[in-house]
Amino acid sequence: MQYLLTLLLFSLVLGQQVPEENGVLILSDQNFEYVLKKYEFVLVDFYAQWCGHCHHLAPIFASSARQVRNQNVQFAKINCPQYEHLCRKYQVTGFPTLKLFADGQLQMEYPGERTEKAIVDWMRKKTNKGSIEAKSLDQLKKISESPNLVMVFFGEQKESYEFMQYFSFSQKNKHIPAMHTFNQNFANEMRAQVPSIVIYKPYDERKAAIYDNFEISFIEQFIKKHSYPVLMNFDIQTAKRIFKGDQPTLFLLQNSQTNQAEKHLRLALSKIKDQILICIANTDNKYGLRLMQYFGIQNDYLPQIVAFNPISESFNLLSEITKDGIINFTQQFLGLHQNTQKQDL
Repeated sequence: MQYLLTLLLFSLVLGQQVPEENGVLILSDQNFEYVLKKYEFVLVDFYAQWCGHCHHLAPIFASSARQVRNQNVQFAKINCPQYEHLCRKYQVTGFPTLKLFADGQLQMEYPGERTEKAIVDWMRKKTNKGSIEAKSLDQLKKISESPNLVMVFFGEQKESYEFMQYFSFSQKNKHIPAMHTFNQNFANEMRAQVPSIVIYKPYDERKAAIYDNFEISFIEQFIKKHSYPVLMNFDIQTAKRIFKGDQPTLFLLQNSQTNQAEKHLRLALSKIKDQILICIANTDNKYGLRLMQYFGIQNDYLPQIVAFNPISESFNLLSEITKDGIINFTQQFLGLHQNTQKQDL
């Protein structure tokens, strides 16, 4: 009788539906162990309802969960005053406290900043083992609609050269969400060629694909090219990419009174987008203002096109802004840039 009762209770636990709120599982003493054992990785938010910092973290935690969670990774939370014994067990002494569990065992406490980017980056590094195989078409559709750049391999077999190259790249670049499938029906539904690596992104043409070159070095360059929109806004992230990189960049410096020049830049995009990085800097904000000061440009001389070479830190200016003028100016600047590279060699 006792054995039957135990078996019945075990069956009920296995079949239970764990409640969730905004993509975060809600834990209790009834489902805590079940959730930790069901998922390979679980990041648990130990919180208190009365805690102001907990209320501040809650939407950040939920937004992070929507970006990271999958069939192996989940985000969860538990109300410590209500389940005090569990919080004591895991030595929670302040709120909120985030702890990562793997295969049912406590691994570590989250040590980073309580921002969405910091949490997402940390979780991806800790949980991403490389590309995971899609178990359903819904999984593929969901990842293709991600708010971040993601990549999916569509192929015929796991032992293929193309997949081995792709998987190796995914293991070395765990910050990029990656998935793969060998199901031809899935590929057909996603309108993907086999074999191919499809990049899904929340900007520009939404997706791009590799069909014939699966060398890791080529994949790396392809991802780098599509990691940002063709027309970038100047902020701290684009500044790092430009000033710490080696690619020439075309800036349009403008303010809210001089933004008519943008339409000419957009008309020129198709002719120059594959040759140079392109960035709009609005001098009404602090980043654009600092850039304007860096180039020594006065507000009265806006709008201004600036072609910048990060290797030599040289730049050229264009004041008369038209579609053809931008195209010709860019091509002339790139000729100078290439000559500089040859001289360096």
